[in-house]
Amino acid sequence: MPGERIEADVCVVGAGLAGLTAARRLTQGGKAVAVLEARDRVGGRVWTRASTAGMPIDMGATFVGPDHDHLRALAKEMGVDLFATHTAGDTVLKTGSRVSRYRGDVPRINPLALLSAGQAIYRLEAMAKKVPVDAPWDAPKAAAWDGRTVSSWINPTNIPTKRARQLIETTVRALFCCDASEVSLLDLLHLMRSAGGLTPLMTVEGGYQQDQFVGGAQSIPKAMAAELGSSVILNAPVHAISQRDGSVEVSGPTATVTARHVIVTAPPSLASRIHFDPPLPADHALLLHQLPAGTEIKLVAIYDEPFWRSDGLSGASLDMDSPFEVTLDTCPPSGEAGVMACYAAGPKARRLAAMSVDERRSVVVDLLRARFGPAGAKPVEVVEQNWWEEEWSRGCSMAHFGPGVLTQYGRLLREPVGRIHWAGTETAGVSHGAMDGAVRSGERVATEVLRAATA
Repeated sequence: MPGERIEADVCVVGAGLAGLTAARRLTQGGKAVAVLEARDRVGGRVWTRASTAGMPIDMGATFVGPDHDHLRALAKEMGVDLFATHTAGDTVLKTGSRVSRYRGDVPRINPLALLSAGQAIYRLEAMAKKVPVDAPWDAPKAAAWDGRTVSSWINPTNIPTKRARQLIETTVRALFCCDASEVSLLDLLHLMRSAGGLTPLMTVEGGYQQDQFVGGAQSIPKAMAAELGSSVILNAPVHAISQRDGSVEVSGPTATVTARHVIVTAPPSLASRIHFDPPLPADHALLLHQLPAGTEIKLVAIYDEPFWRSDGLSGASLDMDSPFEVTLDTCPPSGEAGVMACYAAGPKARRLAAMSVDERRSVVVDLLRARFGPAGAKPVEVVEQNWWEEEWSRGCSMAHFGPGVLTQYGRLLREPVGRIHWAGTETAGVSHGAMDGAVRSGERVATEVLRAATA
């Protein structure tokens, strides 16, 4: 094979949080590690870009919740500080042409719709509590729940009012970055169980969006990569993994690694494109082929100042009829500039992707003006990222399970195939789909490989 030839104890495919965490723990355990990363940067779906003024802007995963203790511990180890997401002030709710404001986590919609949505969430959370966090396929009603989509559950019988159904659909779309018709009900229940309910997933203070990282979320993988040094090789996509005579060969156009074990942390849809020799068992291959990620466009509007704060607004907004349904304040801790993150997901993101850059900018400027007033129409810079079009991610923020996949193939998520081991947030029980889940998976697989190496 062309390119550099490397020998190591363990080869790690992917330099995101999962891969770098695994590599770091293995190195601490005395193993020689080589990390192959297809991109020209580390971090995977965690990416902090610089604005034209040099300010760090998170274009991928951004937030950390109070219970994300593994991620928090890692940030502390790497010397990366946290700061609280701005929450002071009102949230903006736009319904049709009407713009209103409310405090707290409960939107000011029709009381009947609010009651209906609350009852639906209560029922979903009661169901989720019956799902084993590390084995959702063993839930008492796993087959029934996995045999239907979330969309089929969001019906007039379970949720009588149209606006409440729309609110739940918007929530699911935000979580999975796809339509509710694409997600198994068991997948949603497992995600809720992994987070301790639906409320933590969707709230700022006390929830998954509570805090951010000083310097951006990519500060953590950058610090780990700096510590690992030349063990991390960029611009090194993996095309093939072969197992032979007690070793593995991991190869691509720029590097070939011979090792005792390999850890694959690439998103499942990308891992499915690797040529395995001998081939993966049929069920393992089918699992990878059935785990697409969602479509998300994150667009960040940058202003000279966070003007919404002086107007008594938090920066959070919701418009279920808009292409960009949700906005959040992602200003730096100094408040030196105004940074507004706008999120589009699923079918809405796909429609936006068909537009030109200028058309998308026009859409977002119009909605920011409508929600936050004339100043919203005057950003000094607009930065966007379509994660579906990113070659080495192909979607964000995690893979989702369609009907039948979890119960038929879920047991294989973490099961090694010979000397091939698996990690990534999709393999996590607790904090499934979050950065904390990626870190947990990296720690788990490092322990797994260290044990295998001494067996």
